[in-house]
Amino acid sequence: MFVGGSGDPGGLHIHTADVAHTAASLGFPVKIISVNTDYFSELLSPETIDVELVEGLSYQRLIVKPRRFPISRYILWWSVLVRHPGHDIIFCRGAFAETPVVELLMAKAAGRRIYTIEHRPREAAWRSMFSKCRYGAVMNACVQRTIGVSSELSEIATKEFGMAPDKVRVCANWVDPIFAPPTVNERRQARERLGLSDDVRTIGYVGRFGPEKNIDVLIDAFSALRASRPAANVALIIAGDGWFRSEVENKVRSSGAADRIKLLGWQNDPRAIYHALDLFVLASSVEGFSLSLLEAMATGLPCVAHPMASALELIKDGSNGFVSDISTASLLGEKLKEFLDAEAATVSRLGQAAAQIVATSFSRSARLPAVLRALDIPLDGSGLPQPFPRVLTYRNAQARSPAAGSKSSA
Repeated sequence: MFVGGSGDPGGLHIHTADVAHTAASLGFPVKIISVNTDYFSELLSPETIDVELVEGLSYQRLIVKPRRFPISRYILWWSVLVRHPGHDIIFCRGAFAETPVVELLMAKAAGRRIYTIEHRPREAAWRSMFSKCRYGAVMNACVQRTIGVSSELSEIATKEFGMAPDKVRVCANWVDPIFAPPTVNERRQARERLGLSDDVRTIGYVGRFGPEKNIDVLIDAFSALRASRPAANVALIIAGDGWFRSEVENKVRSSGAADRIKLLGWQNDPRAIYHALDLFVLASSVEGFSLSLLEAMATGLPCVAHPMASALELIKDGSNGFVSDISTASLLGEKLKEFLDAEAATVSRLGQAAAQIVATSFSRSARLPAVLRALDIPLDGSGLPQPFPRVLTYRNAQARSPAAGSKSSA
């Protein structure tokens, strides 16, 4: 039984659904308890996997209205355990250690094997009544195995929370096989749809809008680039949505470069956007293992990213992209200038190398079996099933406060 979710769609949903889909294809009974907006159902067949929305177990509610003893929540969790006896429990967590200690202990008391999949570091301050070491002790006692999608999460588990190293596995995310370098015709069509001529150098971002994504830094860097090089034929494409959308829209309007910036909204299938770009920028300072960065690289795009653990695993600076401190607009602007000054052959070489490393080391066939082994789900010689259609529809567009903002891994 997979338990988790987040308020905005992202990699947590795609990868959890893929693991669940594979487990069901191997004959295991699978149940998903979605604790936020249900983005799982559109990714899975209802004939094989039942998805139940239980918003009373939302982790965001604990952030907005923290209570020391939320008795009604524990009663709800116990009812879920009683209604689904015998299931192993896999907590799919948008932020490390977000499951309340009591819920871990209740699941253990119910005789379940417990696993966790950690998708990103915590952003909020640690506010539990338990210290990190005590929380880690509970994890050691209750959890069969914790899976981190990056080495950074593994280090957090062992060094900050004191988890036993033999209980922790690093299993990086993977990319859907549909993401591949475009044909000449696919790229031409993608750029025509956006009104981009062949000579426009196009920079872009695809994903969720949240303050930690630093989209404002990207807009400021692009605006400064336009001001310093007014003759440069360059455009910025931003495709996505999220509770930070109005701030992004206001930032574009006041940027001084609004005529060269396109806000395209959420893309259920973002391939056509990647096909139109020349450079992808992930300005985030905190990520678990960015799905959009994986997809962009798989599509053959050179990428710019901050030196987070996952970015360092994917990008070798100057070989298949750019990874350096881009925490400010001026630092990111220097990288954008470096991109503009690069010869077309260099950009092409970087993009080809990016696609190659993803195809070789971060494919579904390479990474998904490792997650199954960590969850003690044996393939027993069976091949992986065909992946489900990768479609995510943004359905939670109402404005939300930062306290209630999503902590998902887009």
